[in-house]
Amino acid sequence: MSITPGTAKHILMLNSSRGFVGGVERIMVSVATDLRDLGWEVSGLFEQTIRTDPAFEAAFTNLCTAPREDIAPLITKYKASGVSIVFIHKCSYPEWIKEFGAHFKTVVMVHDHDYYCLRRHKYFPLRRINCHLRFNPGYCALCSMLLEKREGKPALIDLSGRIKLLNSLKQCDRFLVLSEFMKHNLISNGFNADKINLLIPHQTPKAISGVPSGEIPVMLYMGQLIRGKGVDLLLKAFCELRNPALLRIVGRGNDQEYLRNLSEHLGLAHKVEFLDWTEEPGEEYVNADIVVVPSRWQEPYGLIGVEAFAHAKPVVAFDVGGITQWLKHGQNGLLVRAGDTQRLAKALDKLLASADLRQQYGMAGYEMVKQSHHKEAYLRTLTEPLDRLLELP
Repeated sequence: MSITPGTAKHILMLNSSRGFVGGVERIMVSVATDLRDLGWEVSGLFEQTIRTDPAFEAAFTNLCTAPREDIAPLITKYKASGVSIVFIHKCSYPEWIKEFGAHFKTVVMVHDHDYYCLRRHKYFPLRRINCHLRFNPGYCALCSMLLEKREGKPALIDLSGRIKLLNSLKQCDRFLVLSEFMKHNLISNGFNADKINLLIPHQTPKAISGVPSGEIPVMLYMGQLIRGKGVDLLLKAFCELRNPALLRIVGRGNDQEYLRNLSEHLGLAHKVEFLDWTEEPGEEYVNADIVVVPSRWQEPYGLIGVEAFAHAKPVVAFDVGGITQWLKHGQNGLLVRAGDTQRLAKALDKLLASADLRQQYGMAGYEMVKQSHHKEAYLRTLTEPLDRLLELP
């Protein structure tokens, strides 16, 4: 059974947030749009509405934000409308996963570490050293102190509920990840390796506009302004640069005020510009010379880097998580030992000092996107797992 344009199929996308929050929602909207282009009807079910955004809403045939209690009417509704697959992006409720799994085929896209890390960051507190251990209720409870932030306030983690959530996910029919790193994480946490599929993200190479005309090179950070993304580490590395540069920080998040204050404290305010997140970041890439991914946490993939390559921009990044899925040191950018701000400064200086090297790495990344991240590869790795689900009895 092949998923082709015009095929009358109905899929339900399930996510914790309705509205753009970060990469999860961007990927979900992209997948929903592409499936609709293939003839699917795509519904959306959400735990909460974060913000109303026309670009988000337009990706779905219909949307619903529902309370946690009693999902029986929803299941009846979706069965009557012909839903055949429930596509889970993020879900907080184990009973939803269990109940939907009893009535529909289920596929889970695992975007991050939330399900098998109580702290969600996959690094230890205090020194923020990355954790490579599998989930264990005992030491994970000790590591997290069973506390997390909710709406900026400390709250108690429901350990029993998180265990139930992880176990309910393992019972789903298929899993999608963007990197071999994430596949390894799932296997080490008890997921069935035969059910895990690698999804190749699609990026359309953009028209190459040439080298930015500014006299001073521009470094670009694009993403959430939260501690795990390491923008504070980038600012500290900026202080050690020997070559002139400007830094544009595009994004929003809980650390925005802290980062502005840090920039002023380090004497960088005149060299750093903060801009709000944009859903049309193309111009930012065009005007950048280098894209920096300074993540402290283990990036499941790091889509920003591939977006940079689509604009023929070189990337400098910490060697964390799934970054090496696309960043090849000395070929399309530079990898730096995790958290080492001195080496990050040296890597940035190397590219700031050479427009030729920036162009060489940027074009190598551009060619990689053309050869490996084209639409056909993406659609094949997206639809083949769905095809197999539809063929199951």
